[in-house]
Amino acid sequence: MIENYLHYINIPVNKILIDRYSELGIDEQSLVVIIRLIDMNTASKSLPDFKTLSEGTTMKENDISGIIQKLMENGLIEVQTVKEEGKYVEHYTLAPLYNKLEKLFGEREANQKNTAAIKELFEYVEGLYGRVISPNEFQRINSWLEDSNHSPEAIKEAVDIAYQNQVTSLQYVERILNSTDNKKDNTQKRSSMPVRSWLEGEDVFD
Repeated sequence: MIENYLHYINIPVNKILIDRYSELGIDEQSLVVIIRLIDMNTASKSLPDFKTLSEGTTMKENDISGIIQKLMENGLIEVQTVKEEGKYVEHYTLAPLYNKLEKLFGEREANQKNTAAIKELFEYVEGLYGRVISPNEFQRINSWLEDSNHSPEAIKEAVDIAYQNQVTSLQYVERILNSTDNKKDNTQKRSSMPVRSWLEGEDVFD
């Protein structure tokens, strides 16, 4: 009985907090304090004393006090004064922490979507050209994404325009990208431009 209890007892700790706590600017000791605050917050909103928070840890009460102060300065926890039964008492809230975790989760989802879009872009170009792109081509496309901040959709559109003009040169595609501001209202203008004439005197099949 006790063995099963030890194996499966747990407290609700957000996985994003465990995986990315360093991005919140906290270390392992601060993480332990936050986990304890989360556990205690489920039972009571009242401020726990530092002695209680330090029990079972290697930290002293002064350590806990300093950590709590930093967590408040970093906007991860807040102390609020509320009125209960005619008396004013202090409660702590973890709402700021959860707000920042929500933001981290949103950023992670956005990064995952962007990574998928980039992968799809390279696969699209290779499928259109009927071959594996070279290391130099890979580097060039990557520079459009990272240095020039072109979106995968804009690059794909430029590749399409070049291909429609029977050109598979990335130099040609780059000219198309650099000639527009990638706004939607310029889509028709871009597709109707005499793109081949932009590279007069240059070998577009290079």
